[in-house]
Amino acid sequence: MFTQTVINRIATPFAISGFILSILTNTATAATTLDNNDSVRGFIQTNSSSFRYRNDLIPNAPMETAAGEEYRFNAQQGDTVRINVKPEDSSSLSPILVLSSSQTGNQVLYNDKTNLLVYQVPMSGEYKLLVLGRNNTRGRYTVSISGITPGLIADNPSNQTPDERKQLLQNDFGLRVLENCPSATGSLVVVSFPESDQTYTYCANPNRFLQTGQYTYDASTETLKPGRPGTQTASNQTTDPRQEKLEDEYGLNVLDTCPPATNSLVVISYPEGGQTYRYCADPNRVFSAGNYTYNAITQSLEPVKKPEACTVQVGGICIVR
Repeated sequence: MFTQTVINRIATPFAISGFILSILTNTATAATTLDNNDSVRGFIQTNSSSFRYRNDLIPNAPMETAAGEEYRFNAQQGDTVRINVKPEDSSSLSPILVLSSSQTGNQVLYNDKTNLLVYQVPMSGEYKLLVLGRNNTRGRYTVSISGITPGLIADNPSNQTPDERKQLLQNDFGLRVLENCPSATGSLVVVSFPESDQTYTYCANPNRFLQTGQYTYDASTETLKPGRPGTQTASNQTTDPRQEKLEDEYGLNVLDTCPPATNSLVVISYPEGGQTYRYCADPNRVFSAGNYTYNAITQSLEPVKKPEACTVQVGGICIVR
């Protein structure tokens, strides 16, 4: 079991010293709690609390600092929450709106254009809203919220057990972990945590320290090692050189077996020694879904051309016009 000491420690060459999550707040001012159909006045001024933030929708966006105010609200799964921030006529305020999940700490919406957020809630719980002054603008405003199921009381995140594996990936390795792994993971960092008789899998966006691919967390060295569980160091295990080549040289996330339906996958035929081996993988930015054949002479994956339909048959011979 991971401890807070392990999570806060710099574990590997991949670790980032002082990695900062998307939103860090000055907690001197308590957050205002919002309920359905509330309309609350706010005032961003020179002595307002400072918040560090970034736009997580833009890869590698820099951290910035702005004065602002924090709000919290509870919402039910399926709610379509609408938040509107209206600066007063005499105000010079140009708002930035940042919405995040208290449970996961992940940013879910960002808007610095229209002063409006509309969010369909995927998971019941508490959410945090930051109203920030863009470019040091100041002034009074009104924040209005609607679409929340009335009377909802969500669990307090402070009473919930945090996901220590996710925290470790974020704090020690600087990864932005996704809520769930999508069906296609070819462009992501996929990390496996083998524990007892179960393996936990997490997906994250690559960064400058960890490139796209499969990794396994090694608890003995507290590092991320390339490859799936059980394929890293056992010299007596038989590895599949064809699969390794597809993963290492072509960046493909090869599946353990090919499913019955392969229309959305990269399907590779690998002729070798009078036998053809078949592999299936998630598409990536280089190889789109389709059928390919490995050419050992050119060491490349060549798309398989679909046979052209016959327009005329003469004596059993297909003629394409």
